[in-house]
Amino acid sequence: MHAGADTCAQVSAMVADMSTSQRPALIEMWQQVADGLTEQAALLDENWTILAVNRAWTKTAALYGDGAYLPGTCYLELVRELADAGLEVSRHLVAAIEQIESGATHSIELVYEGSPPEEGSVFQLVVNAFDVGGQKLASVVRYDVTRLVELRRLREDFSQSIIVHQAEERQRIARELHDSTTQLLACVSMKVAQLRRASHIAELPSILAELDELLAETQQEIRSISFLAHPPFHGKLTLPEALTSLVEGFARRTGLDVEFQSTGESHVARPAAEGAIYRIVQEALSNIHRHSKAGHAKVRLTGNGRMVHAVISDDGIGMPDVINSGVGLAGMRSRLAELGGRLTIRSHAPAGTAVIASVPVNRMLSTVVR
Repeated sequence: MHAGADTCAQVSAMVADMSTSQRPALIEMWQQVADGLTEQAALLDENWTILAVNRAWTKTAALYGDGAYLPGTCYLELVRELADAGLEVSRHLVAAIEQIESGATHSIELVYEGSPPEEGSVFQLVVNAFDVGGQKLASVVRYDVTRLVELRRLREDFSQSIIVHQAEERQRIARELHDSTTQLLACVSMKVAQLRRASHIAELPSILAELDELLAETQQEIRSISFLAHPPFHGKLTLPEALTSLVEGFARRTGLDVEFQSTGESHVARPAAEGAIYRIVQEALSNIHRHSKAGHAKVRLTGNGRMVHAVISDDGIGMPDVINSGVGLAGMRSRLAELGGRLTIRSHAPAGTAVIASVPVNRMLSTVVR
């Protein structure tokens, strides 16, 4: 929570702890404190009627020119009217306030894009409810986070450019493996066959059989590495289609039993977030192939309209108690953090490992309840 919200919350709690006769003096105290804030702040009673607002709030209310959102008006009724008119952020806010009224939470944070006359700006709205001595109050504080969002977008664009360059490098490595290394191995295989035909050493058949087996394993390993380094890019496919192709190709080349499931609303509004999920599944499958000694793996994609989760699990040997995160895990966490998501790893030998990647569907309109 921001410092402004903390200050308003503290003064609001003092107001709630006073008798009715003392409230005017305390509201005046709240006014003096809140007027020094650059954020827009309002103090509301138990019926969501506005008791007081600071200067920043009054200045913003003047933009609308109808006297709305000023002391004496019901904040919740104004928000409901906008929700009925089809304003999406107001529908989210009404639903969040209803959670406060039901006792499910006492604090909410809502991030949203501004509408006329504040289009082009992004705001964070923090609502805190207080119940002190049986008296209920609420504070509403609104922050302009446009610049922060712009910086976040720049960071996401930079991260996406890194992902693109990484994909190009993987493609180059995969091409090198296919065009040079596999061709050299094919030549070695032909020379082994020639040696078999030309030699009469008694031990030679068993030696050549072992060489054939090693060559076959090496070729399969290179095909697996080449595919995981640069599978068919998912840009022209939906995320479930791309993951289906990735999983099927991985299973075919490694011989590992892998299944894919997609349930719920798995659409992500941001290409960077879809790309991050895809690359994390790719990295997790690569780790399963190299380290897990698993016989079965599963990739599940699920969403609830607000968050999308990708779960990659296996029945392998699990991970050690002390995990060396390395570049792979650190890269996964960093990539998701930049997108407002998180990475969770659960590992209990011999039950295998589960990697869970979660990202918000749309970071511009998100609600947090506490």
